[in-house]
Amino acid sequence: MPRNRADKNQDGGALRLLMSYVFADKPRFIKTLLLVVVATAFDVLGPMLSKIFIDDFIVPGHYPLWPIVGIVALFIFAVVVGTLLKYQQSMRFLDMALNAVLDIRKRVFQHVLSLPMSFFDYARTGQLVSRITNDTESIKDIYVQFLSNVLSNIILLLGILVAMAILDLQLMLIALLLLPTVVGLIYVYQRFSVKVVSESRQLRSDINATVSESISGMAVIQATNQQQAKTAQFDGINNRYYSTRLKAVTVGSLLLRPAINFLSILVLASIVWFFGLKVVQGVAEIGVLYAYLNYLGRFTEPLVEITQRFSLYQQAIVAGNRVYELLQEPSANTQQGHGGAIAKGQLSISQLQFAYQPNKPVLDNINVEIEAGAFYAVVGHTGSGKSTLLSLLLNFYQPQSGAILIDAKALGDYSHDSLRQGIGFIPQEPFILASSIFDNIDMGRHLTPQAVERAAKQAHLHDVIMAMTEGYQTELGEGGLRLSTGQRQQLIIARALAGSPKILLLDEATANVDSETEQVVQRALSQLHRQVTMIVVAHRLSTIRNADRILVLDKGHLIEQGNHEQLMTLEHGRYRAMYELQQQAQKVAQAEA
Repeated sequence: MPRNRADKNQDGGALRLLMSYVFADKPRFIKTLLLVVVATAFDVLGPMLSKIFIDDFIVPGHYPLWPIVGIVALFIFAVVVGTLLKYQQSMRFLDMALNAVLDIRKRVFQHVLSLPMSFFDYARTGQLVSRITNDTESIKDIYVQFLSNVLSNIILLLGILVAMAILDLQLMLIALLLLPTVVGLIYVYQRFSVKVVSESRQLRSDINATVSESISGMAVIQATNQQQAKTAQFDGINNRYYSTRLKAVTVGSLLLRPAINFLSILVLASIVWFFGLKVVQGVAEIGVLYAYLNYLGRFTEPLVEITQRFSLYQQAIVAGNRVYELLQEPSANTQQGHGGAIAKGQLSISQLQFAYQPNKPVLDNINVEIEAGAFYAVVGHTGSGKSTLLSLLLNFYQPQSGAILIDAKALGDYSHDSLRQGIGFIPQEPFILASSIFDNIDMGRHLTPQAVERAAKQAHLHDVIMAMTEGYQTELGEGGLRLSTGQRQQLIIARALAGSPKILLLDEATANVDSETEQVVQRALSQLHRQVTMIVVAHRLSTIRNADRILVLDKGHLIEQGNHEQLMTLEHGRYRAMYELQQQAQKVAQAEA
């Protein structure tokens, strides 16, 4: 089945990506190519010297000392020098390959870091990891296994054909019949293998994604007794991967080496038959036959090498397509504005409209004015649009209509760096680096120890850190295992405050902490009141009683707003109902305790 034009364009893009590294250092590539030519010349010289030795010395029974010594010495010299030159060419191609993979992997990872948040709504972590690691590693094969071998073997074929033509042009034409047949086999192999190879690489990514997902969610899998279901899912993908790989190997086994070996036997029989005719005519030389048989063995081996390396080429092109496809994903607009730093933190949201999918609005006509230093809370049931509002304020997504202004300037007028320095974000699930406490607060911003310590004190974490043996240099391990859940949340608060933001966004920062830690967080927020503009998405309504204004969202609509006392006066208000329900649940829990 023919592939569509988009697939062919993608192949062209992948080839341009791969070949750009081949010609990145043209002088070096040309020097390596010359090494291949010279090494081939020495390699082809051997059978020619053998022919001279047989026809000029052995057949006539004439053995002059110095000519024979010269022929033998020249033969040994050709073998040694040819071997050394082949080693040099292999090392140079390997160096080119490793440099290419190093740069491609760096480019892909940097590009992934620059992708908009909307991309990660659907991307699977394991598949991205597979593209950055496995696929870029497969690209190396096109330089080491394919380019090096194919170039050297093509040059070797040309050298052998020239040597054959010098010996006997008619015999050379018989051997030449192999070339169009091999090209046809390669074409047929590509037609059968491309779909299978593409599918196998996709399934390998699915295997990585399934393993990554299962390991990260191991606690939930074991708690819900889903081990058998996950095993069945993994076995299904693994079996499909096995089937596709088996198909690829079967196609290669039929169309590559066995087919070439069969054809080479036919050509060998033709040469022996043709040489026999020359013997009858009395014009044949034994040395020519020996050299021809030697060259024929060397002639078929490069053809086998080229066809076998072509399977690696096919895999590298498929891997290149996947990497190229990822590189074509549009980056987030990080240079959208040239405005200065956020000075005050005043926010204005007018007629804001946003939807992830057409005709399914998540936020509908939101209008809010927030003074600098104010404490605003956003509440509502699940799916009301609370976290989406914070994502828009962080410029992770672009609204379909409406405007968000900071200090009377549009969000798009600020540069990416200005927004990230001026807005601090505290997510519900803390992200902890497997590094020291200092590194986790600093986050590569090159902050001074005083700034880091000040932020830790604001988050009421300094005393806990100083109680540890290594203080701020304490290694936390993966996921911050040396800290409690509450202390991790305090660490994230310290990270956000370390940059001295003018606006602080908290996405249910106390949802997963105990009552004692909740009070610590509340105390930290109270001290920041009037110093930083705070917008808090809250699940526990008791934590936002002191907010200057509370915004109540319902299915994307702003249905109520006011402070706690004002909203509690609304007889059938949504906020009042939610607050009273939580208070009753708390009383029941206390009574049962």
